[in-house]
Amino acid sequence: MRVVLVSHFGEGAWLAWKMQQEGHSVDVVVSEERYAAAMGGFLNVVGSEVENPQSYDLAVFDVTGNGKAADELREVIPTIGDSELADRLEEDRLLALDFMTRCGLKVAPYEAFDNPADGIRHIKKRDKRLVFKPLGEQDDKATTYVSKSAEDMLRYFDVLFRTAKVSQYILQDFVEGVEASTEVYINESGYYAINHTIETKKFLNNELGPNTGCSGSLLWMANKENGLFEKGIEKCIEPLQSMGYVGPIDLNTITNAEGCWALEFTPRFGYDATALLTRLLPVGFGDFLYAVAANEKLADLTAKHPFCASVRLSVPPYPSELPPKYYKAGVPIDGLTEEDFDKFFVYDVQRRGESDDLETAGLCGFVGCALSVGETPGQAFEGAYAMLKSINIPNAMYRTDVCEATCKRYYKLRDEGLLK
Repeated sequence: MRVVLVSHFGEGAWLAWKMQQEGHSVDVVVSEERYAAAMGGFLNVVGSEVENPQSYDLAVFDVTGNGKAADELREVIPTIGDSELADRLEEDRLLALDFMTRCGLKVAPYEAFDNPADGIRHIKKRDKRLVFKPLGEQDDKATTYVSKSAEDMLRYFDVLFRTAKVSQYILQDFVEGVEASTEVYINESGYYAINHTIETKKFLNNELGPNTGCSGSLLWMANKENGLFEKGIEKCIEPLQSMGYVGPIDLNTITNAEGCWALEFTPRFGYDATALLTRLLPVGFGDFLYAVAANEKLADLTAKHPFCASVRLSVPPYPSELPPKYYKAGVPIDGLTEEDFDKFFVYDVQRRGESDDLETAGLCGFVGCALSVGETPGQAFEGAYAMLKSINIPNAMYRTDVCEATCKRYYKLRDEGLLK
C-alpha cells in the first residue's frame, strides 16, 4: 500500500516509520520545512504539498488544523486523521461543549470571555476552584490551568496576560474526581479499538511545573464495552456518524459519585497515546487505518497485551517555547538505535550523518518515550523505566513518578466498577 503522511510539525513521523516497517511505501509531506528533520534520515520526505494524490492508497493527517485539505483529499482517496469537523471540535471549545450537552453528557458550568477584566470579576463572584481553557485558532493548550482556589486563579491571570497572547477563553467549574480518557475509531460502518488512557500532564513529579500535555501515560484496550465508555464517548458515536465523522476521537472525562463529566475532545491522533495503541492492536497499524478510512467494517479487536505504558524523555530547553536558535541539534543519543524504535516513540531525533548513530534534530527537546507492555500496569512501567535507564543523553529529563500517578487512578476506576 502507498501511504502519504501529511504534517505541519512532524508529530506523526514515528507513525510513518511504523507503517514503513509493516511493509507499506510511505511518503511524508511536511509544510513547515524545519520540522522535516523529525526522524531525519529514516523517512522519505517529498516536499510540502501532496502531489498526484491519486497515486496513493491512503492519506494520513497527523494533527488537526488542515481539515479543508483533508476533506478535499478524502474525495480522491481514503483519508484519516483530520477533517473540517475535527478542526471545529478541536478549536471551538464552545461548539464542542454544546455538542457534548446535546449528546447527553454531563458538562460542568462554564462561561466564555474575551477580556481579562470580565474573567476576573467572574472568578471573584464564583469564589471557587476554576479551570482556565483558551479558545480559538490561537489556542495554546499549554495555557490550560487548573487552579487550587479563586485566589490562585487570580494570580495565574496576573502572570498569563503579561506573558501570553490569549484573546478568548473559558472559565469552567473544577470537578473533583478521576480523570481518564476514552478513544474510539469511527466510520459509517461502526466503531473500533475502544481504548482508555490515563496520562500525567505536568512536567515535574507530583504534578508540579508547566503543563506539557503529556509526560507519560498508561493505555489499555477494552475487550468489551464498559461503564467508562457507556457513560462517555458512546453517547457521541451515532451523532458523529450522522455528521460523517471518520477517524479517531478521544473524550477526556472526570468521574465521581455524581457521574461522568465530559471535559474535551481530542479528534485526532494522540501523542503518546496512538503510539501506545500500536503496541496493543492485533493488526498492522497501516491496515487498521486504511480499513477505518475506507469505511470497512472491522472484526472485534482483542488486544495483544493487557497494558502499555509510556514515559517521556526530553532535554533542555524543553518544555520552554523559545525561538529556534535556542534548540540545538547534534546532542548525542547513546543506547538507542533504530532497532529499538518499535518500542520507543521518537520525535526530536535524527541520524548522525551517514552513520547509524542518533542525535537530536534541534526541534523542541522532546526526544521521545518508551513504549513498554505488561500484564499489569506496574510491569508495563517497569519496562519503560528500564528502557530509559539504558539510554544516555546529556541533561536527560523524565518524571520518575508516572507509574504511581497513573496506577492510583486506574485502580480507583477499576474498584468503582467503571472498567467492567
